[in-house]
Order: sequence, then C-alpha cells, then structure tokens
Amino acid sequence: MSSYILKYARDERVKYISHLDFVRLFHRAVRRAGIPFMFSQGFNPHPVMTVAQPLSVGVTSDCEYMKVGFDCDIDETELCGKLNGALPPGYEIKAAKKVSGKEIDLTKIDRAKYTVETEYTGEINDAAVCRFLQSKELIVLKKTKSGEKESDIRPHIFDMTLKSTDGKTAVIDMTLSVGSAYNLKPETVLNAMDKYVPGFSHGFFVSHRNSMTINGTELL
Repeated sequence: MSSYILKYARDERVKYISHLDFVRLFHRAVRRAGIPFMFSQGFNPHPVMTVAQPLSVGVTSDCEYMKVGFDCDIDETELCGKLNGALPPGYEIKAAKKVSGKEIDLTKIDRAKYTVETEYTGEINDAAVCRFLQSKELIVLKKTKSGEKESDIRPHIFDMTLKSTDGKTAVIDMTLSVGSAYNLKPETVLNAMDKYVPGFSHGFFVSHRNSMTINGTELL
C-alpha cells in the first residue's frame, strides 16, 4: 500500500466540471488504468483520496494537488502515463511523488497565485492598484457556508500586479490566501476593487490558478 501526491492541470475543456463529478471521473480513470485503489476501513469503504482546495467551477489551473492511496507500488513516471491515458482530454497529471506519512500535508497549503482577465469600465492603472494595496482595510461581503458577512480581506492579499490593460480588459496577477483558515477568491478581490478603486467596475472575468504553496514553497 502506497500513497502518492499528484499534481494535475485542468484546462478550458473541463473547467465547468464540478468537484464531485471530477472525483467520480477520477475513480473511473484509475479503474481503466488498472491501478488498484487503497480503500478506507469501516462499514462503507471508499477509495483513499484527498483533493487540496478544490477549484470553483469555471476556473482553470496548472497546479492542482491530490493525495491518493494505491494498493500497490508503482513507478511515478509510469503512474502519470497510465492515468493520462485514462483521463479525458482537459485533465493532465503533471507530476507524481510517492510519500510516507505526512511528508506533504495538503492541509497546510496557504497561498495561491492567480491570473485574472477581466472586462471593466472606468480606469485602472499601476498607481490605482498600488493605492488599493495601501488600504489599511478592504471590507467586502464574503460568501460563507452560513450566508454573507462582512470581512476585511486586506490581510489575505499578499501581492497584486497589473500585467496589462487595453482600456477594456485588464490582466491582473494576484497572490491570495487559500486554505481552511481563510480562502480568498479572485472574484471577491474584484468586488473590493469595485468598491475601493474610484471609477472602476469589473465585468465578465476568467481566472487561472498558477500555483499553490506551503510557506512559499511549491509542493512538487
């Protein structure tokens, strides 16, 4: 019995597949690949599999992680090849690492980098982003399991850079809190910009997750 950390990507073709549908899809892919799952103990055994910080529907990524238990030892390169041969187009296993115990603890992931491309009206420039980041607090309505509540998101924005703008569309890089302690989505940051950047109002946007780290260190 062995545990593996898998790093995988999700592109435009599958970005509207929900987390639960992806879990079922991955279970089928493992069976097609002929790799035996490790199952949990108890009255209702299920495959041992944990996905770190599941993506929202509509978001693409180069850096998703999961921890999976298999009832066998398998070479990491062979594992990637077998899974990629069984997964549908749009998903790609980019790396695998055999781990023991809590060598890599997915619950400790605390930061994520995103690239957000948003349509907008008004004006946005480097100076406006700088003033936004200099705000002592950024109070917005944040969705929670119990509803909406006001939250200060400023401590959870670690970096923001305006990469480009053509007067209609802006591309912004953001490094934000992610994890069980606090999970900040790019959409919430855009809502804060609507409130705190004079004249700016975002429209349709797309987000891409570039990396997730533990204390600034990549997992794989």
